[in-house]
Amino acid sequence: MEEKEQLKYLYSLYLNNQCNATELKQFFDLLNKSNTDLELLALMSNTWDQTNALPEEGLIPPFLKTEAQQVKLHPTRKPYLGLQKWIGVAALLLLFTGAYFYRSAITQIFNTAPKYQLAAASNQRKQLQLADGTKVWLSPNSKLSYPDKFEGAERLVSLDGEAFFEVSHDTKHPFIIKSGEVSTTVLGTSFNVSAYARQHTIDVTLVTGRVAVALNTENNTQRDTITANQRITVDKMTSKITKLNYPDASTFLSKRLGLYEYKGATLEEVGSDLENQYNIKIQLDQELSSKAFYGNLNMTSPLNETLNKLCIVMEAKWKKEGERYTIIK
Repeated sequence: MEEKEQLKYLYSLYLNNQCNATELKQFFDLLNKSNTDLELLALMSNTWDQTNALPEEGLIPPFLKTEAQQVKLHPTRKPYLGLQKWIGVAALLLLFTGAYFYRSAITQIFNTAPKYQLAAASNQRKQLQLADGTKVWLSPNSKLSYPDKFEGAERLVSLDGEAFFEVSHDTKHPFIIKSGEVSTTVLGTSFNVSAYARQHTIDVTLVTGRVAVALNTENNTQRDTITANQRITVDKMTSKITKLNYPDASTFLSKRLGLYEYKGATLEEVGSDLENQYNIKIQLDQELSSKAFYGNLNMTSPLNETLNKLCIVMEAKWKKEGERYTIIK
């Protein structure tokens, strides 16, 4: 497209307040290059003459960049156009420049989606559906921050604790879960994220689909991808990412409801789950911590019932000492 036609086109966008940032810069560049074109100047002058008068003050918001407020004027020697026409053109450009940026800023301020936070207390589970159709099962002692509606190129939420996600598929808008320095990015899949502040690890376990996990530290970014029946563990202490196979990933379909099935898990692992689900502190006898546990525990039951069942299977007993629960042989 010739420069003259391009300038006319951009000028028409100006009049309708439809210029984006790139077109805005291009418009000023072409205007400066074409300042001796009488045909274009006459077109702008006529447009200005047909524009309703507006106040001369307050047209340009203070946050408008200095360079965008300035138009380089080079008066033509032709007497019939004159200085008044130039002033009219310049005023019109400044008016629409101010209106464009002002509207963008106001739209950003008032159209920002409200932020919400859902928290689940000890031994409490909550389920919600986000604006895009994504379903979330929030575990006890967990907190999810999310917008009323998703805007922009990403669907971003923040998680402190544990949650199971069934993400609505949208290839153009990745779903991102922030947990401290770790971000989990998906397009549409089902998976579990365990990111309790008290734990030194963050676990992302994938049931279906594909997930990308990134650890962003001060000097480095580590990334890895997992598919179904795999897990990524991020060690917050060593800033290390580990990927491993996790054949029992489907158990999280029950765990999201509080129903835990163990097939030889160490008692130390079981104790960690109890701490997270009931917000307690558990101490194990040294000889018990590596013992394997086979059985089912309902984490929605009262704590004493869950501890009783565990100890019956492990032929152990428990006692409470202050704020700590101790399991002994």
